[in-house]
Amino acid sequence: QCSDATGLTTAQALNPVATDNCSTVTLTKTTGTFVASATCANAGTYTNTWIAKDVCLNTSTIFTQVITIQDTTAPTWTTAPTALNKTLQCSDTAGLTTAQNQAPVATDNCNGTVTYTKTTGTFVAGTCANAGTYTNTWIAKDVC
Repeated sequence: QCSDATGLTTAQALNPVATDNCSTVTLTKTTGTFVASATCANAGTYTNTWIAKDVCLNTSTIFTQVITIQDTTAPTWTTAPTALNKTLQCSDTAGLTTAQNQAPVATDNCNGTVTYTKTTGTFVAGTCANAGTYTNTWIAKDVC
């Protein structure tokens, strides 16, 4: 996952093993930079390569390691589930406007941008035509 810094550090520290029939082997690592996927800035790959050489400078084929970073975790709401609920008098139009303009907040595990889509509910009258509810819903999405 893009938020797994420890896992990435561990994967980057891995090295292949090479042997030679006559001497010790020296590994040369070329560390790849992060290449984001075309559809998600938080997901992508690191491609690292190694070359092994013996003391006579005989060179191995290239060994390639691909570390794939993914972002499959949805944003999580930091606003408590009932924090935006309000009870108002039917004559409190300013209060209704304020309540309708409130919005919850969510965070992303990869510190990415979170976008929100609000669906504003219509007034549903209760047992009295002047009393009832508006139920608004939001969806939070990260860049993936």
